[in-house]
Formats: sequence, C-alpha cells, structure tokens
Amino acid sequence: MDAAALEQRALPIPEGLNAPEDLVIELARVWWNGTSPIMNIRPALAEPGNIGVVLAELAWHYSHAYAEHHGFDQPTAFKAISDSWDRAHAQAASTVKTETAQ
Repeated sequence: MDAAALEQRALPIPEGLNAPEDLVIELARVWWNGTSPIMNIRPALAEPGNIGVVLAELAWHYSHAYAEHHGFDQPTAFKAISDSWDRAHAQAASTVKTETAQ
C-alpha cells in the first residue's frame, strides 16, 4: 500500500487542540499490519512516566469505543485490554532482560 492510500485511511487531527501551537505535538502514529503494530513514535514528553498516563487514557478511550462501536460492555472491553497489556508487558520485559544479559 502506498503512502497516499495510507494517508487517506489516517485519522483526522482531533478537535479541541487549544493549547499554544508550540505545545501541541503528535506523539505516535500506529498502524496495524495484519498481525502486529507498526509505529512511529516521538519521545517528546520531558518525563517518560507521562507516557504511562497516555497509555492509560488510550485504554480507557478504546474500551468506550469498543462498547460504542462493537457491542462490548465497557468494563469487559477494558479488562480485555488490561489483560492483553499484562501479557504483552511481561513478554516485553523478558525480552529486555535477555538483551541486557548479553
């Protein structure tokens, strides 16, 4: 798929970006590639812990979107997201330990 076709499928810039222009920045662009995510990230926040806040907000918003658009109830969707996070996080943590030990 070429870049122009992908750009047509991109999400619009959200409404409500009312901070000064120099404070508004896109942090990530994530695409699903059939079996896994492909992403560009910008580590622009001064405190890496703030990304945890972003990820928690994403989980909350996704759970509501799944309830609204796919018929899940929100708590079930949120639990599925949280459980998947736990599994993926454990797998990523084991990879980091392996890379560090080498």
